[in-house]
Order: sequence, then C-alpha cells, then structure tokens
Amino acid sequence: MKNILARGGIEFVAVLLGITSSLWIDENRKAVDQNKKQITILEAVYEDIIQTENFMKERRDPSFQLDSTWMDYFANHWDDMNVDSVAVELSKNSTRASFHNTFLDFREFHPPISSIELIMQDGSLKEINNIDIRKKINELVKTDLEFVLKNVQTEIEMQIDFRNTLINQNDPKLAELLSISQSTLKNRFRDNVENYDDQIEQLKYFLTKDYVRTYINLKNRHRYFVMLFIRGFKNTLAELKILVEGELKKLEN
Repeated sequence: MKNILARGGIEFVAVLLGITSSLWIDENRKAVDQNKKQITILEAVYEDIIQTENFMKERRDPSFQLDSTWMDYFANHWDDMNVDSVAVELSKNSTRASFHNTFLDFREFHPPISSIELIMQDGSLKEINNIDIRKKINELVKTDLEFVLKNVQTEIEMQIDFRNTLINQNDPKLAELLSISQSTLKNRFRDNVENYDDQIEQLKYFLTKDYVRTYINLKNRHRYFVMLFIRGFKNTLAELKILVEGELKKLEN
C-alpha cells in the first residue's frame, strides 16, 4: 500500500512539474514573442525618426529658414531697401526662396512618420511597454505636429486669400508683370537668365502696393509661430529618439 501511495505521489508531482514547466515555457515564449514584437515596432519608429531628421535637415529647414529670412527682411525694410540688389539676390536661391516663393507660394509640412501614425491607428502603440515612449509619441503627433499643421494651413489660407486679392485687382499692369511661361519660370529658379530686369520691375511694382505690404507683414508675424512650433516638433522628436534608442538597447541585450 505504501509503495502504491508513494508511486502515486511521485506521479502526481511529475504531472505537476510537467504542467508547471509547460506553463513556464509558454509564458517564456510569450515574453520572447512580445519582446520581438516591441523591437519590430520600435525599429519602425526609429526609422521614421531618422528619416524625419533627414527630411528636416535636407529639405524643410533650409526652405523654411531662408524664406522666413526674406519675409522678415521685407517686413522690416519695405521703405528703405535697394530694390535692384534685393531683386537680384532674391533670384539666386532656387525654389528655397524667390519672388515667387515669397509672394505667390506657400510651404507645406509632411514629415515621413507613416509608421508612427500607423501604430497609433492600429493599436500597436499599446504593445510598447515603456510608457514614456508612448507618451512621447502622443506628444509628437497629437500635440506638436498638430500645432505645426494647423499653423501651416493658416499660412496656406493666407496665401490663397492674397492670390484672390491679386486676381480681383483687375490691374492690367499687374497681369502683365505676372505673365510668364513655365520655361522662363524654370530658368529663373535656376538663375539662368540674361538679366534681372523683369524681376526688378516686378518687385518695384509690388512695393507700391499697400495690400502686398499688409500681406507680407501678416505672413511674417504668422511665420514666427510656424517656426516656433516646428522647433517644438524637432525637440520632441529628439527626445523620442533618445528614449527609443535606450529601450532598443535594453530589449536587445
């Protein structure tokens, strides 16, 4: 009888150990899978961060900074600039800053953060255990980027209103000055011109119009806030990069 009980006890313990081991293996496998999933998500986030840094450095920063500089110059030197030299200098910046960009166009802001936006939409964000990273991603997209986009959109609407003002002037001379072929416009952006007479004449005429001055002054004021919110976006992006780098290092060890 004792042998039977002993044997039964051993078998029970063996079964219990088997169940416990199986549960431990399952939990360990789940932890490994979750770890891999987090790494995949964070690597995608990190790739977006790097691409956005490059996007800012190579494209947005130079364009926004240069035409912001020109807006500020026009706002502060409308009455005392050397028009000829300003028109020539303004023609040497390609599409980063030109008469067309300053007065007749607008900037957009579309950072390459598709993976970050996707994980927010499909619920993958909650798979990231680090709550600081989740908070920082929300701050980047729902606060900083939203501020930038709303203010950029306001600037776009301001530009559209200004274009409508130009159209409604019913001004033959203005129409003549703005008349240009696409090939000529391309050559101007490339600074491939024989002289700058047309650009000088355009600028001189614009400087006689109070509604143009009002537009530049309003655009310059608003651009200050656009640049302020872009700096906030970049700062949050840099903070997120540090957090993601640290978490990836921890998960991969």
